Amino acid sequence: MIKFPETLNFKNKNNFSENNYKRLISIFRQEIHDHILDKVSKNENEYFDLDYFSKKYLDNNSKEMQKFVSIIMTELQELGWKTSLSFGDTGLFIYSSDEKPSSCW
Repeated sequence: MIKFPETLNFKNKNNFSENNYKRLISIFRQEIHDHILDKVSKNENEYFDLDYFSKKYLDNNSKEMQKFVSIIMTELQELGWKTSLSFGDTGLFIYSSDEKPSSCW
């Protein structure tokens, strides 16, 4: 970051929660993007650890995490990816085949 964004202006203090939501969903998209490029492109049996993200960024807020996951799954499906949750909804599998990866149950 070269400088602080204008949205951090103290006059916008009442909008911080909305700006924080946008920031967090952006971080989530970036991490999913990186996961696809780094892991999924090599092995679709690799899953994204939603539990880790939730603990790190959302203070383990499961309702907020469910909202994020729903948005991301829809966006990925619109791009042609298939998605499935596994491991008690703590793992997000992203894959291109018609069948779920073998470790997704």
